[in-house]
Amino acid sequence: MARRRSNQAPKMGTILVALLLTVFAALVFFTSLLPATIAGFSSATLALYAAIAAFVILLLGVFVEGI
Repeated sequence: MARRRSNQAPKMGTILVALLLTVFAALVFFTSLLPATIAGFSSATLALYAAIAAFVILLLGVFVEGI
């Protein structure tokens, strides 16, 4: 009897979105290339949210088929 897998690799689009979010977060956290505020929000706060979103997106890509 074949067992269905509970995880798989994320799609290329999912990986690219997570990569862009991670690069943005890295630029804010480790360089001073971006301004302190972006659209009225602290760039450090936006970078933190971007890093969390990248993690969640990749995690969903592993456990949810089609993402």
